[in-house]
Amino acid sequence: MMLKSAIPSGFVGRGFHYTTSITYPFEHEPFLRSRYGKGSFSVWYGALSLDTTICETAFHMLKEEAGIENNRGPVVRERAVYLVCCRALLIDLTGKARAFPGLLADDYGLTHQIGERLHREGHPGLLAPSARHAGGNTMVAFTPSILSDPRSFCYLTYSCDPIRRTVTIERQPGEILTVLEF
Repeated sequence: MMLKSAIPSGFVGRGFHYTTSITYPFEHEPFLRSRYGKGSFSVWYGALSLDTTICETAFHMLKEEAGIENNRGPVVRERAVYLVCCRALLIDLTGKARAFPGLLADDYGLTHQIGERLHREGHPGLLAPSARHAGGNTMVAFTPSILSDPRSFCYLTYSCDPIRRTVTIERQPGEILTVLEF
């Protein structure tokens, strides 16, 4: 009788239900402060390309890890990337960053105003330029009802060095996809 199955070397178990990729920010309070939300309501973020999601998430990982006193790194995290369908009419702010530089600023004053108003008026979400990937775009949802059909796309490994302010991303062990410096 076998009590424990053989687990291949290097296997990473990911006990994560696909729908969590949509529902998590809507089910966990307090809601996080973010570019389009002050923490008073839920906001879900997605990127329209793999490069954009990597730049956005690597930046936020480095910011978090660099804020921990005496963190010398490296810090390694596994990340699942999902494809998610969105069915809604969205406010489109892409291509507006030159006229409204506050869309990309580190000060979230303008984007908080936009998010608060759109949420209050019942808009389901918006498309916005990425602050971390030039030419990239993100999708912001204020309700989970517009999101559906999450499917696993790929797994990535992030190795963050908070001292050198770099994040190395691998798609396969030992094969570097990119190294980002912030």
